[in-house]
Amino acid sequence: MKSNYGYFFGLFLIMVLFTNSTYCQEVKRSQMWGVAKMTFIVSDFAIARSYYGNFLGFDKAFSYNSDSKKVISFKVNDRQFLEFIEDKDVGENNRLKSISFETEDVEQMRKYLELKGIKVPSNISVDGAGNKILLVIDPSGISVEFIEFQTNSLHIKLKGKYLSENRISKRIHHLGLFTKDVAKNDFFYKEILGFKEMWRFDENDIAEPNYIYLQMPDCVENIEYIVTDDPTVSHPCLLVEDMQETIYILKEKQQYGKLASPMIGKGKRWLLNLVNNEGIRTEFTEAHTVR
Repeated sequence: MKSNYGYFFGLFLIMVLFTNSTYCQEVKRSQMWGVAKMTFIVSDFAIARSYYGNFLGFDKAFSYNSDSKKVISFKVNDRQFLEFIEDKDVGENNRLKSISFETEDVEQMRKYLELKGIKVPSNISVDGAGNKILLVIDPSGISVEFIEFQTNSLHIKLKGKYLSENRISKRIHHLGLFTKDVAKNDFFYKEILGFKEMWRFDENDIAEPNYIYLQMPDCVENIEYIVTDDPTVSHPCLLVEDMQETIYILKEKQQYGKLASPMIGKGKRWLLNLVNNEGIRTEFTEAHTVR
């Protein structure tokens, strides 16, 4: 009898181990289709409407409640958004609320990250706009949201609408992210999420922060590490066809003091960096290198 018990217990243990091993092998990272959103905190929604609406020309598409806070959403294109939360008591140090990556299956991503040792919630959530979301924290303390757009959500139901012909850009090219520790960020973004390094500015140059570009694993959009102690450097980078034309447009609509001068960045492309009255940065870049 004892012999049979030992046999069946051993068989049960083998089945459990095999099942767990198979489960670990089957749970793969859900595909990521690009930058979906970047969300900032502003002291007053009127500031967001003036700067991102009137000055940069994006349409305010809708608003919704999320985590007891109202969110207003400006549409860059049908899959990319700049969103804002109002907090009249917000400080000046860091206005970035979160970044968002579109993913194929947010529950699969949750299981995958959990198996990789990332702290994740026990269940996915649904935001106030009707999308499935998962929120984790990267090694630099940035809130990273994975979003699975739902067909009945505000973001998708308004496809084709609120796309002003006067908007300064039609795509978010990359996200510039405050980075405390490159090695820790690499483990999260490269080893776990599958980002691939494209190039980096010389680490030995201590005169200015290091800039490291990484391509998202399943598309051509990017993130940029900005290695610095200043958390306010995080920004969206907007793609423009013609930097000179962009400067003319912004100059004609200028309401925020002297317009910054363009520069040639480390990637040999024209860049223009603006900072609004709230200290939130916006970068502009051309797709091609300097001609």
